Amino acid sequence: MQTSGVDVTANDADIEDSALQALELARIAGAQDAKVGVARTEARAVTVRDGAPAERSFHLASEISITVFRDGKRASTSTSDRSREGLQAAITAALHIASVATRDEAAGLADAEQLASDFVDLDLFHPAEVTLDEMVEFARRAESAAYATDKAIARTNGASVHTRSGVSVLATSRGFMARVPWSLHAISASAVAAGKDEQQIAFWSDEARAYESLSSPQEIGRAAATRALGALNSAPVRTQTCSVLFEPMVAMSFLREFVASASGSALYRTGSFLTDRLGTMLFPEDISVVEDPFVMRGIASRCFDGDGIAVSRRNVIDRGALTGYFLDLYAARRLKMKPTGSGYGAHNLEIRSERSLVTDDLKSMLSKLGRGLLVTDLVGGGVNRLNGDFSRAARGFWIEGGEIQCAVSGVTLASNLLSMFGGVRAIGGDRLTRWGMTTGSWLIDEMKIGGL
Repeated sequence: MQTSGVDVTANDADIEDSALQALELARIAGAQDAKVGVARTEARAVTVRDGAPAERSFHLASEISITVFRDGKRASTSTSDRSREGLQAAITAALHIASVATRDEAAGLADAEQLASDFVDLDLFHPAEVTLDEMVEFARRAESAAYATDKAIARTNGASVHTRSGVSVLATSRGFMARVPWSLHAISASAVAAGKDEQQIAFWSDEARAYESLSSPQEIGRAAATRALGALNSAPVRTQTCSVLFEPMVAMSFLREFVASASGSALYRTGSFLTDRLGTMLFPEDISVVEDPFVMRGIASRCFDGDGIAVSRRNVIDRGALTGYFLDLYAARRLKMKPTGSGYGAHNLEIRSERSLVTDDLKSMLSKLGRGLLVTDLVGGGVNRLNGDFSRAARGFWIEGGEIQCAVSGVTLASNLLSMFGGVRAIGGDRLTRWGMTTGSWLIDEMKIGGL
């Protein structure tokens, strides 16, 4: 295991002692229950623009959050002062807030049988052994690669490298205590391509638990430049209904909308088009969406959620049918359902199709599309999660006979997520993993395109 310049795990006992002290002080102050989270983080970031450093930062932070429960009420505060006096002040403030809060029967800690007890080493801790100067050089190589791709790359919006590592502790007055060392690193670049009367901007990035697992800076810079260049000389298309192929990066936005609409907060607060749809078909029966919290080095891997509740592997979409929601403890109680360990969100979602082949690359997917729109970017607009209506501006390429004809921009896509999910004709073998999600491209049978 690597070590960083500042060993964030050196004082783990101190962090755990702070959590236990906060729990004891909360009990003495009159809290019937309490939950404490402590985080210590080291973060470094650089940005290079036109070959020169535009940002260089180094940050060390330590924070403790405290949630107290009394008489069916709850309140939370946070502080960076982990002294006894600092903890007492935060707890006093939390209890004061709780005293004027509304009683909430759903508030409270998890039951003992719901708590995680098996803590697997998921290999999440790989702090980077790099200096700020080395990070600057890493970012400079990404920007240089973007410029070297083509002389039409007129400028960039810079290239950035971020690295963070730390340790987090969660403890409750019911006896739960767990510690997680972690790291997260990222690189990104943004390129601007200039045409005769236009400019097009594009972005590309990567992230990983281990710094050495990041894509090379040259690959990041070239990808950003290539995407910007491809958007030049766009032509309009007429308003019509046709098949649409979404690149993996774009398709991930549909998975995010699925998670948001299937989350407890949407279900009990504002309503969702997925309310009361458990057991119903959302996708064709060849498609499943797998949630796996135990992926080694996974961006969204963990053994417990924000309530200390155990997580598990599951198919949230099983052969097309919706089999589960994403519920933290509070939402589950509001909905009178069982929590799913989703207090930190979804865990490493992957969409799979029984009909997908590893040979289903972009060329193969364009052949399946035949005639229609290949979408590489979505901007603006959004989704009405109450009814699933979808409307976004898009850019990409017009396809005829499985071949790219011209770049397309300034069009609007309109549909409904239920129709889109149910209309997925194929999932590509061109799989991409980002932000705790894995998917290939999505080929959707029919969508409305607003153009000329």
